[in-house]
Amino acid sequence: MKKWNFIQVALLAITTFTVGLLVGFMIDLPIFGKEELSGSIGKVDRYRNVKMTDEDILLRNELVEDTNKCIQYQKYLMFYYYQSVKTSYDVEKVLTLTTKVPEFFRTYYPYAEALSSFKVYLEPAREDILLAYNMISSLESDAEIPVMRYLNEAINAIARIKNHDAILMNYMTAIETFIQSNSDTTYPTLMDAHDLLSFNIIQTAVLTQNKPVLEYLNKKKLMNNKEGLKEIVADTGLKPYVKEQYASDVNKLGFVVSDRFDDAFGNIGQYLNSDVLLSSRLLDEINLGSDGLFDFFDLFHSQSMGIYQSEQTLGYLVGDMGTLEGFSPIK
Repeated sequence: MKKWNFIQVALLAITTFTVGLLVGFMIDLPIFGKEELSGSIGKVDRYRNVKMTDEDILLRNELVEDTNKCIQYQKYLMFYYYQSVKTSYDVEKVLTLTTKVPEFFRTYYPYAEALSSFKVYLEPAREDILLAYNMISSLESDAEIPVMRYLNEAINAIARIKNHDAILMNYMTAIETFIQSNSDTTYPTLMDAHDLLSFNIIQTAVLTQNKPVLEYLNKKKLMNNKEGLKEIVADTGLKPYVKEQYASDVNKLGFVVSDRFDDAFGNIGQYLNSDVLLSSRLLDEINLGSDGLFDFFDLFHSQSMGIYQSEQTLGYLVGDMGTLEGFSPIK
């Protein structure tokens, strides 16, 4: 039987994605087009009349037969769904914090607009990911699903999200520049916003083994002391926010709540717990701007920490996808 893997599915998205990638490199502050901000109207019915191809049938049959691979696809999709919701939450907080400093906002409003546009884009992007998850979870009960089209949309969304880490980094750098240029004044809200962005970027970089981003962060410094960082990490608002957004997305897309969505939220809960653990270990092990960042990177992936015990866990799926048959992250 012909084998289809995640790389092959990803290739269908690369041509379209490359155009967007090149455009993104040509401008400093990318703003998303209207077609990307149009919401979820019609998404559920998008492929209702699309004729299934032989490739759709082959991949569907393979995933129905190989339940482990199907579960891996589901976990991969839900990891990036969670990351998109978490980033929306962090961006919302960062914008709230930074707009409290008018003199900063007046100077760097284009960066704030880019960050706000990215948050708006994350909504339809995560809906594409959730649609693909729903499709993967429905394969046994529905033989008429254009699998390749749904995964193409999800992979494209994931790739765009990963590519736009630069927006977060640009805003973090803008905060650094402003604070350095106004060293005679203390800006605690800007310091919190800076470190919140730092934690968002480093958590994703560690979990996905993104060494170029870690090298970038290795040149940076956190602005709060350890107690201040603990307050940022201890924020209790993320969990209810994620739960609310997940319920809203499921309702908006018209899905019937079922056991598979309970399973999906169980995965999201695992990722929430891993973020708490990772943040705690970051505070204990490293200080940005030292070689300890890379020591921690190796330590976090070499130790048995409860969430990285098998190929079904977050570390193996997201951190080591290159070692799994049929998986390779889009760089």
